[in-house]
Amino acid sequence: MKRCLVVGAAGCGREVLSWALHMKQQDWHIEGFLDADPLALEGTDFPYRVLGDPAGWTPAGDEVFIAGLGDPETRMRVCLGLKERGAEFVTVLHPTVVLALNVTIGEGCVLAPNVVVSANARLGKFILVNIAASIGHDSDTGDGSTVSCHCDVMGHVKIGRGCFLGSHASVLPGKRVGDGAIVGAGSAVTRHVAERTTVLGVPAQVLMPSRPEKSPADILLGIKNG
Repeated sequence: MKRCLVVGAAGCGREVLSWALHMKQQDWHIEGFLDADPLALEGTDFPYRVLGDPAGWTPAGDEVFIAGLGDPETRMRVCLGLKERGAEFVTVLHPTVVLALNVTIGEGCVLAPNVVVSANARLGKFILVNIAASIGHDSDTGDGSTVSCHCDVMGHVKIGRGCFLGSHASVLPGKRVGDGAIVGAGSAVTRHVAERTTVLGVPAQVLMPSRPEKSPADILLGIKNG
């Protein structure tokens, strides 16, 4: 049986570890966390400890990893760094997740309690779908994206790479959310969202026309093209 390390010991990582404990599997057992902050668990009374910094960790053959970071850019940067050093990531599917027929799920994803993924939906790598979110039929969610609690991604939607959908956001059927875009909490996307923009409201309006910092999509494209 392999040792399993959760990457990230903040709130998201502690949640993800808790969900992983509910899975019925015999291939690995959870050993603890990797986090850049050795005091990340201070004051939480959590029954696991931080074992090291992911930036300096050398993955061993008897180890697997879980992505426990909520921010898309941080998750992709840290997890892809471990991947380059040979890390194997497993996918967390809470027992209450409902998967329809012909669903495709990539490496390193986390699907939280009460998530529903509909027919012929595709999830890329290192995607977090949080509590009670729904992913519609024939939709495509790109690598590294975060779909927060109670989001409703409807049918034939395309979510780009490295996107962040805030809690209770909705994306109407057939709409596209470009790479690196942010959809604010409670927003309703009624038209396409351009890359690296931030939208907010009902209907969602552009709040920030571009993101000055390097987005998760840039990181992914750099690795792909480099």
